[in-house]
Amino acid sequence: MKEVINMGPEQNKRIPLYVLNNFLKFDRKLYQFFGVKLGRPIPFKGVLYFLVFGVLEVIWYFTPVLGNLIQWIPTGVLFALPIVLAWLITDVGTENRSPVAFFRSLFLYQLRKWQRVTYHRARAIPKERDYGFHGYYTYGIKQDAFKPKSYRYKGVVTYK
Repeated sequence: MKEVINMGPEQNKRIPLYVLNNFLKFDRKLYQFFGVKLGRPIPFKGVLYFLVFGVLEVIWYFTPVLGNLIQWIPTGVLFALPIVLAWLITDVGTENRSPVAFFRSLFLYQLRKWQRVTYHRARAIPKERDYGFHGYYTYGIKQDAFKPKSYRYKGVVTYK
């Protein structure tokens, strides 16, 4: 005996499935912290950047020789520094790249600009330092074409 499967019109209907992919990317934000509502949503990346910069600053502060470079800075400024850096990196438009890749690219661009070198097809080409113009047109006006006109009045000026 064969089993007969009911293939009615109800089973043939297709339902469109809408999914989120890389096209729509939403940043996670913190709206409250341990039940305390924050004034505005803080991006989760910003909190992670703050923690990373804070840990790096503490390590730098307690390093024996390098710590002397920042130990003279007041404590309030040392606390505000990771906050400001995290805020700047969070708000910088990094063109959908990680901040490390973005700032590496920015640093290499400034280095090439300072060295006056540009690259074409992976070959270094020095930038021109002397600019000259060859075979150009000029435009001039003869002084005789615009002679100043002088007007003299003889007698009395009359009106009509």
